[in-house]
Parts: sequence; structure tokens; C-alpha cells
Amino acid sequence: MSLPEDLHQAVAGVMRAHGLGLVSRLVFAVELVEEGTGELGLLRGSTPATMPVWDELGLHRYAVADIEAVISAAKVAGEEEGE
Repeated sequence: MSLPEDLHQAVAGVMRAHGLGLVSRLVFAVELVEEGTGELGLLRGSTPATMPVWDELGLHRYAVADIEAVISAAKVAGEEEGE
């Protein structure tokens, strides 16, 4: 198995355990810290491996739009970000 496939299986197992349904497609962005130097890196990917890059980008944009909506709703309600 590849790293994206391993992540897909792990996330799918967690979702099942919490009764949240099946994982169809998965996109991820992970910030990594180099243990020796503290240098930051980015790992991104998707499953299935055959997912076109435009679909991967679309899912990332969808996630960003969802986060922005939550932030906007919090501002309208007078809440601070992160609550």
C-alpha cells in the first residue's frame, strides 16, 4: 500500500467508528516538521490514486469555502475566531 492509501484506510476506520459514513475520496494537506532542523514542509495528496488533479483541487477549494463560511458566520454572530 502507499501512504495515501494507508491514510484513506485509517480515516475510513475512524469515520466508521464514529458512525459518520463511508469515505469516498480523500484529500489531505499535512504540515511536517523536520525533527533535526525544525524546517517546515508540506505533504499533500489524495485517494484514489487515479483522482485527477482538478478533482483534488476542487475538494480542497470546497473545504476552504466551508471553513470560510464558518468564520463568516462566527463574525456575524459576534463570536471570536476559533470558538
